[in-house]
Amino acid sequence: MAMQDNLIKELKNIFLTSNSPDELFDAFSLTIKARIRDPELYRTLLWNKALSPDEISMYAEKICREFPDLAFKIYSWVGEIFASISTYGTHHEKAYMYLLKAAEANKESCDPLIAITKLYSKELNVPSISKVIEAAEKGIETVESKSKLCFALSQLYRRIGNFTKEKDYQKLGEKYQKEGK
Repeated sequence: MAMQDNLIKELKNIFLTSNSPDELFDAFSLTIKARIRDPELYRTLLWNKALSPDEISMYAEKICREFPDLAFKIYSWVGEIFASISTYGTHHEKAYMYLLKAAEANKESCDPLIAITKLYSKELNVPSISKVIEAAEKGIETVESKSKLCFALSQLYRRIGNFTKEKDYQKLGEKYQKEGK
């Protein structure tokens, strides 16, 4: 066990400090080969600034194929990464896609769907408002914390100027809140 702990420390250091995509790839390959299921270690890798958006996607997909139980966390983090590195909406579609994958991986969590509603930019319409609304409204059926998602939808409708829907979702959120949902 001490050997694997040392390996994890060494890999984490590489993931934190390396600027070499080749070194990162080699370390990642070793991590998968050693069957290390440490989500925080993978998070460190995915946030490495040396990685291109395509490399981030490649690593995320490989991690989730190898360790499906980590899919929710990995997809959520990748959605956050793409949202944070997106300028002028360049990666908003990818962020949306990964947040949607996170929502699929854990249908009870409202967090990825709330993140999708916050991702929407009226000026850019990326991702499209219809896709954002469809994902969030569909999620109300399955999420555990329905009130939080309704309140996020209410805020979204306020941002786009649909005050009727804003009030409708505010009331629905309050109803679910009273029911403890």
